[in-house]
Amino acid sequence: MVMDLSYQKTKELLESHGIRPTSQRLEMAHLLLEKHQHLFAEEVFHLVNTHFPHASRATIFNNLKLFAEKGLLGTLELKSGVTHFDSNTGVHHHALDENSGEIIDIELEKTLEEKVLSELKESYFQKTGKHLQNPKLVITLRGK
Repeated sequence: MVMDLSYQKTKELLESHGIRPTSQRLEMAHLLLEKHQHLFAEEVFHLVNTHFPHASRATIFNNLKLFAEKGLLGTLELKSGVTHFDSNTGVHHHALDENSGEIIDIELEKTLEEKVLSELKESYFQKTGKHLQNPKLVITLRGK
């Protein structure tokens, strides 16, 4: 899904999230937000580096952290210690294709989503005595 994202809109997005739009941040945000994607830090480094060969790993990683802290990017941890940065910050869930490793955004109809999440929270509470806060679904797809 390609979003119509001009550099002016990218600049406004950065500013609306309280992020000072330096040229490097503007280019980085533009590359990340031009389409819905789930990239881990090293993939972001390579993506940015193809456009800005002199961008340092530390700068890119620090900006990724800033973008996530300010809510410009979402984060998703599917395996322990591996954080993916999600350019889609709208309400959605994920399907993971085990064969290809691809992560696909999935949306549920609102009423169905509320019912499913309500039942998950209740079941989790019954089994653990703990309350779930803002649960997100991750569905694993297996098969040939």
